Order: sequence, then C-alpha cells, then structure tokens
Amino acid sequence: MATGNVGAVVKDLKTRIGGIATALVSRDGLVLYADVPTGVYTETFAIMCATILGAAATANTELNRAPPERIVIEGNDSKTIIVGSGKKALLVAVVDQTADLTKVLAEVVKVADLLKAN
Repeated sequence: MATGNVGAVVKDLKTRIGGIATALVSRDGLVLYADVPTGVYTETFAIMCATILGAAATANTELNRAPPERIVIEGNDSKTIIVGSGKKALLVAVVDQTADLTKVLAEVVKVADLLKAN
C-alpha cells in the first residue's frame, strides 16, 4: 500500500469510529502516519504507545505467556486502543469514553489487518 493510501486508510478509520486521534507507528516508536489534534507531539505519542505495548510484552514473557494482541487503556474521558499491525507496526486509536468499545475494536483490528497485509 502506498504511503498516501496508508494515510487515507488511517484517517478514514478516525472518521468511522468518531476518533480523537489515530496513528500508525513503528514498534520502535517512529511515526509512520498520524491524524492527531493540533498541538500533540506525535513523536512523544508514538514512542509512548510503542513503549506501552513493549512493556506489556515483556511482562507477559516473564510469565511465560504470549505477547498481548492489543492494549486497551480506559481513562475518565477516553479509551486508547493499541493493536499490532504486522511485525513492524502498531495501529493506535483514541476515542471518547462513551464510544462502543466492541465496535471500535472491531474496526481497529480490521484496519490493522488490512495495513499489515500490504
């Protein structure tokens, strides 16, 4: 998938889920594409998302468990979903706390699978 198409797919996901932010980041924290509110430091956002998933993977490894397929962070006003998109990338979506997590998660996983296939 061409870089421009990746951006369009990630931006479309944000629209479909009513997202606050969406991003495709490398597993080492580099921004591949981000559609975030003005003023957000995308580099910091990306590295922290990668760190969160990496820390969870390390914790699971210590317990001799498989790495997590996704991380869901629930705050008072938002939910952040971090999903693997192939061996080298993560798809991140942030939605309002009132969003239907089941529906959002299904959309995020579908797009993550689409992006990793290309």
